Amino acid sequence: MTVAAPAPVRPHLVSFETGSFVRPVRRMVWEPVPHPLPPPSPVARRLLVIGSDAELARRVADRLGAEVCVPGHEPADGGWDGIVDLNVTGVPYRLGGGEWRDALARTTRMVRHRYGAWREESRADRCCYVAVTAMGGLMGYDDGPIDSPLGGIWAGFAKCLPRELPNLAVKVLDVDTADAGDADALAGLLEAELAAWDLFEIGYRGGVRHALTALPSPEPVPTLDLGPDDLVLISGGARGVGFALARGLAERFGCRVVVTGRDELPAAGWLTLPDDRYAAHCRARIAAARTAGALREARAALKRESELRQVAANLAAARRDGLRIAYEPCDCVRQEQVDALFARLPAPAVVVHNAGIDLPTRLDRKTPEEVVRTVEVKVSGFAALTGAVLATPERRAALKVFCNVGSLAGRMGGMIGQIDYAAGNEALSRLGFWARNTYGLPAQTLCWPTWERLGVIANYDAAVRYVSTIDPAEGVRRWIDELRSGGAGEVMFIGQVGGALVPTQLRGFWLFTGHPDLPRLHGLAHFLGTVEEFRPFRSLRGSIVHRPGAHPCLADFTVDGRPALPVSVLVEQACSVADWVVPPGWPLQHLASVREVRVRPSALVLTEEGSRFTTSAVGETAEEGWTVHVSITAADGAVAGSMRLLYRPEPPSLPAPAPVPHPGAARDGGRLAWSGLVLGTAAGPPPTVTAADLWTTPFPPSHGIAPAALEAAVRAAGPVTGDLVTIDRIVPCPGAQQVDELLPVAGGWTGIRAGEPVLFISRVERAAEPRRTALGRSGGASRR
Repeated sequence: MTVAAPAPVRPHLVSFETGSFVRPVRRMVWEPVPHPLPPPSPVARRLLVIGSDAELARRVADRLGAEVCVPGHEPADGGWDGIVDLNVTGVPYRLGGGEWRDALARTTRMVRHRYGAWREESRADRCCYVAVTAMGGLMGYDDGPIDSPLGGIWAGFAKCLPRELPNLAVKVLDVDTADAGDADALAGLLEAELAAWDLFEIGYRGGVRHALTALPSPEPVPTLDLGPDDLVLISGGARGVGFALARGLAERFGCRVVVTGRDELPAAGWLTLPDDRYAAHCRARIAAARTAGALREARAALKRESELRQVAANLAAARRDGLRIAYEPCDCVRQEQVDALFARLPAPAVVVHNAGIDLPTRLDRKTPEEVVRTVEVKVSGFAALTGAVLATPERRAALKVFCNVGSLAGRMGGMIGQIDYAAGNEALSRLGFWARNTYGLPAQTLCWPTWERLGVIANYDAAVRYVSTIDPAEGVRRWIDELRSGGAGEVMFIGQVGGALVPTQLRGFWLFTGHPDLPRLHGLAHFLGTVEEFRPFRSLRGSIVHRPGAHPCLADFTVDGRPALPVSVLVEQACSVADWVVPPGWPLQHLASVREVRVRPSALVLTEEGSRFTTSAVGETAEEGWTVHVSITAADGAVAGSMRLLYRPEPPSLPAPAPVPHPGAARDGGRLAWSGLVLGTAAGPPPTVTAADLWTTPFPPSHGIAPAALEAAVRAAGPVTGDLVTIDRIVPCPGAQQVDELLPVAGGWTGIRAGEPVLFISRVERAAEPRRTALGRSGGASRR
């Protein structure tokens, strides 16, 4: 098994190296829990309401003062700040019904109208997209009736939008049957939810607001057996993960397995050519193309040829190994082809709906028809297979389990370019609930992460930036265990959450209960507070309120006898926010040094009601490397601190310290004083300080620079009588989160951990007079 790349020195934003990245995955399930509505923060918006039920959409739009988009009336771009998408709410679902196609195409056209403007918007939570679904008010996660399971299309669509539009606030609002057709009730819920952006998925059942929480789930217990007399049918299973399952079942149980694909396998000679001769065939086809159109056609044809060669190779290998795996041509979205396939096969014991396509292109570059086609493979394929199973009592009686192959892309939002792929996969989960609740079908949906170098994901190297991958052998084992459990419902498999996040996505993970990444995800959000502006790979601005005494670290330090924000917390806040401003591609990087630290003590003072501090971070590629300029301002506009952070691909290192005579005990701090509650006193080495020592939150943020050591260096500077404290340079090496000893060295202090130098703090200076120009320049505010 391959291992992960080492984490950066700072513990905040983890970036994964391109290449193999396999982590053990955890089995998790979701369930609805009551969740209160957060305090409103209304923002005036110009809205568009989209809906297939024209009367319902018009009435909701009238109540919200919005424009409307319904069948037969599609407005041109009206400069909307937000879209409320009723999609097929109010239109009962029927197996195989196609009303959703026009509705999804309409959604795609309207979002594409605003895509460019929303992509350029830097203000967070100003623009929004809200999808309304009618799945009973608990998002389908119960045993009750589900009027419109295809609301799952728009749920997946919504949750993936922030990947491409980082400042778009999204929400999925699920309502129960009583509210689904009541325009006044819907509008009332929407008015409340449009003013409160917390979690991504919210439902209302009987007037109670619910959210979804993810919970760890034990390994399933086998309840059914498979053997040589059983037939397993896998749609789209001739390649990738589907064929991996086919081999696993055939090897372990001797099952007969039928895999399918859209096309007949051709008799063409290129199908079985050796790889070197086929490569020459490809070069000749490309060289023969004389126009751009011909070149596109040649590449598309060669791509399909390559896929069919892989199918042929898989089948040949299975034959050599004596496995009972056969291929049948069948386009699973065509009911007549599925019916014909079932007619020529014995009734299957297991049906696995695995077919899918992934076209990794941003939504503004996809046509509505392409979006519909991607979703159709999942949605119409499910309907055709389910319809065939239910067509005769014999087939229904023979079926032991119906397995949907879903994806984390639907459950949690996929990669850039996967909005339609996410929509199709999320629809599968909700259709599984619907089939279970309506027909008692043993339907299960497995939401997988990317399989290591296997499957339909077009850009594997990008995929590992989002979530860690699963080893194929482990995936097959877990898949077989789920099939043998006979369980009905949804199961999610997830490893480590990656570094390719945007700040506004974090609220989607608040109830990720029991996952080991939860403390890290909450820690990432701690100093962000309220995100006000964000430009990916360029800048970020967020505000947080600190209240005196609310946490131990906010009860330790005073300026002129008044509670104040410690210098170490100010530096940590700057570093934490700066870690979000990364170069394009989220490369692995380490904080090499913090330069030109300027702190104004008077602006650190905390008021009784709480003081708001706004952190602005601006990144640029400089001669020294990726550089982020940070400025932290108090509520009155005074610059509390500024600094410049330099990142490098490799962690910094320090030479062995050459101690100098100790300057003696620290003198009185002048305007600054420490109680010694958690950050230490002038006597003795810096105390061991953990995140829990500093913060009383359930998930305290880890620190990257030993806070007690930094405070000790500030104390050692002697009395501060002016209004400026400066530190020329802080160098944190691996292990700088805690130091055992702080040694005086030429030019400053070196922190030692386990005998090794891990931190350097240059001599702290204090100025007698304020130097406002220096603070403003170092903060980089003019660069925005």
